[in-house]
Amino acid sequence: MFKIAIPVFLLLLANTVRAEIKTFQPQFPQFSNNEKTRKINNQQYFLGHATFQNNVSIPFYGVTALNPVDDGYIARIKKCDAQSCHFNFNLDTNLAKQLKLLSLPELGVVLVPRHWQDIQTDAGANGTGSSLLMSPDHQEAITLYDSSVCAGCGYPSASLYFPQLLKQSIEYEYGGMQDSHKKLTLVYPNKNTAFFSYQIAKQKTKTHGVAKYSNDGDFNFRNIHVTLNPNNQQLMRPILNFYHATH
Repeated sequence: MFKIAIPVFLLLLANTVRAEIKTFQPQFPQFSNNEKTRKINNQQYFLGHATFQNNVSIPFYGVTALNPVDDGYIARIKKCDAQSCHFNFNLDTNLAKQLKLLSLPELGVVLVPRHWQDIQTDAGANGTGSSLLMSPDHQEAITLYDSSVCAGCGYPSASLYFPQLLKQSIEYEYGGMQDSHKKLTLVYPNKNTAFFSYQIAKQKTKTHGVAKYSNDGDFNFRNIHVTLNPNNQQLMRPILNFYHATH
């Protein structure tokens, strides 16, 4: 049985002990590391400007994360050149002024509100990755998860969004998660992708996200959850569409 060697963000990872089936309960995510530790471990470093269609550009940053195997950080990615930081994605010029691009270890690239600085991102020795990003007032959040090739990590989480995987996950003794209280709204553009939304208690707006899995020899699950206040709702679509296009 596989176990995760990284902090667990609620809703992103499921416990895998003795094929336990958990019930989905939407909750607002919380940091597991204190602010001092986050600032030391998860620093943003400038890579240049990422370019999009129609000559739109935004600041592009890498984020450090501790190496789970060796002392120090996971290797930093190189600064931008003419080809490495271009994305064939249509980003509205006005919305671009409110966004920046981050490269997160083991998770890839993600659009986030430009003024957000508080990040906790972690990598596991098995290649898993998780990240929580929050607004300055900690009232808005983006969470990301990638199970890498850890099937015991990916199957339980994926079973919430793809119920057809639950039986197999239980047979493998990985456990699973169910939406017993019908909190989720799910739309499937294809077999391996789910667009979802749900309401967190006391939140003014719904959380929206994208979940994906692949099973081409090695099982992989990845997802993003985005919770934004009403004044930032216009950023929801480009953030999720970009994630869908690049993951």
